[in-house]
Amino acid sequence: MVNQARVRTILRWGHIAGGMFLVAYVYSGSRPNPVLTNIVRFVVIPLIAAGGLGLWQHGRIVRWMRRTPPQTSMERA
Repeated sequence: MVNQARVRTILRWGHIAGGMFLVAYVYSGSRPNPVLTNIVRFVVIPLIAAGGLGLWQHGRIVRWMRRTPPQTSMERA
């Protein structure tokens, strides 16, 4: 299993790489490419947002995933 430090490192570098791609897209002086625009709009920006939320709320997400589900009456018997 991957430890928590490695998960945060992966999220952090993915967030940085996505941000660098977004900056390169915004500051490139070339004509807008519709395929590249759709990739940025539907892939890069949602991944950057999800990565940022993951970095920000990592502890809460881990606690939520570790929580044991409530037992039903059938499981207790």
